[in-house]
Order: sequence, then structure tokens, then C-alpha cells
Amino acid sequence: MGIEGYVSPLEGVKVIACTSPPEVESPAYTGENFQVNQNEYRIFAEGVGYFYARNSREVVCSVFPDADEGWVKLYLNGQVLVALLHQRKIISFHASSFVHDGRGVMMLGETGAGKTSLTVAFASAGAAFMSDDLTPVIFSEAVPHIWSLDRKIKLRADSIDQLNISHSSLTDAEAGTGKKYLRLDKGEEEYNKLDIILKIETGAVDRPVFTELTPAEKFALLRSEICSWEILAGMPETEAVYLQQLVRIIDRVHFVKVTRPATIRIPEMYVSIREYLEGLA
Repeated sequence: MGIEGYVSPLEGVKVIACTSPPEVESPAYTGENFQVNQNEYRIFAEGVGYFYARNSREVVCSVFPDADEGWVKLYLNGQVLVALLHQRKIISFHASSFVHDGRGVMMLGETGAGKTSLTVAFASAGAAFMSDDLTPVIFSEAVPHIWSLDRKIKLRADSIDQLNISHSSLTDAEAGTGKKYLRLDKGEEEYNKLDIILKIETGAVDRPVFTELTPAEKFALLRSEICSWEILAGMPETEAVYLQQLVRIIDRVHFVKVTRPATIRIPEMYVSIREYLEGLA
């Protein structure tokens, strides 16, 4: 499978196919399957190929002949895209986001916490969809804004059933995942002020519990949700910028942890969060 026809979500990025991508020159940090320095990133994806990103504007790929097209695009729109954003010093979070009643909401959480299905629930009720799984945040006069990239929603079978989504509107996700893609119309605005952050997690509670956090707790949680944070060990300039940006976000954005029961259904969770959001001043 080649990469012909692939266009990066970021403007000004050139994507090139080759037999062997360049090595990272003088890597500042090396992980199990990647190398990185401030301006270069190289990753090996087993069964898929090698990907190399340089200077925030160039991607070089060596894709295995039998690689699944879906997995190739997943890496290009995942780790490689995040590396390009890091090179541009644009912070991004493992989060989904939408605009509800004019306020930008970003939901953090581990895989399976429910942030994607809740985003679909809000979008189905009229909220403007902004992003799923990866949410970049940019700053205008020090004010954080959600940046809406062109990304599809990936859903599990149980979420599809609870949300009553027609299977005719779904397409297969990457081979072996058992998930489906849903294409939602994005909101009219490419950028929207970030007003509220919700950190969703599962706990021993019988109803959703909303907990205010200390500034230190907010910082630690937000830091842990930066996409591909491990590669920042080799990108000291970017990490220094991000530390300042995290402080700005904490100073300007309402941030709360939401603990939910493990067995709560999506419609019930949606109602609880909607009521909480509408109760904020």
C-alpha cells in the first residue's frame, strides 16, 4: 500500500514515500521503537513500516507492501501528526472536544473512559463537534483555544448500540480493532475558546461525582494527557514551552474531575454532565 493521495491535516506538510527513511541525527532520546530530537522524529510501526518527520513540514514514509491502509493512515494521523505538532510547539491532548451553549469543552480520560461516546451524545443533541481523541490547543493573546482538525470518531460496538447510531452511517476502522468510524460534521468555527476541561474516570461511586482539584492536581493530570508526552524527553525546547502553556490553561479554564460508575449508560452520563455544564455560572 502506498501513500498516494494522502494529505496531512496540517498545512504546509510534504509527504514523501521512499525505501528507507532517514535516521534521526544525534537523537536526544531513544525509546523502544522511536528516536527523537528537537527537529526530527522516527518511529517503527510493526507490520506497517517506518515513518520520519522533520522540521514540522516534511514526512518520509517507508510502508511495507502488505501493510493495511487503515493502519498506515492511523500512524500518519496519530503519532506522526503529534510529532509535527510538537515540532511546531502546538500542544495537543489525548482528548475529545465540542462546543456546548457557546462554551468550548475538552474531555480527557483513559481509553474506555467514555470521552468519545459522550462527545457523540453532545453532538447528536446539537453541540458543535470539534475533535476526537486528539485535540490541539493554540493560544491567541494567551487565551487557549481548541483547534478543530479533520478527524473521524471511532466507536465501540456497545457505544454504537447505546447511542442508537445507524450502521449505514458507519465505516470499518482499522483491521483487528472491531471498531467503526463515524463522520460528524464539524462546527462552523475552526477555533473555539477553551472554557471547560472534564477529566473522566471510573471509580467506586453509584452516580457521577464532580470534584474540584488543586492547581497541582490539575497540572499533573493535564501534563499526563499530552499526546505522546514520552517523546518530549528528546524535545527540551518544546517541553519548556508546554510547561508555560499548561500554567496558562490552568489559570484560565474551569477544570474538574468527573468520577463515574463503571456500569453507567451513556445517556445517563450525558444528562449528568449536561446538567453540570448548564449549572456553571
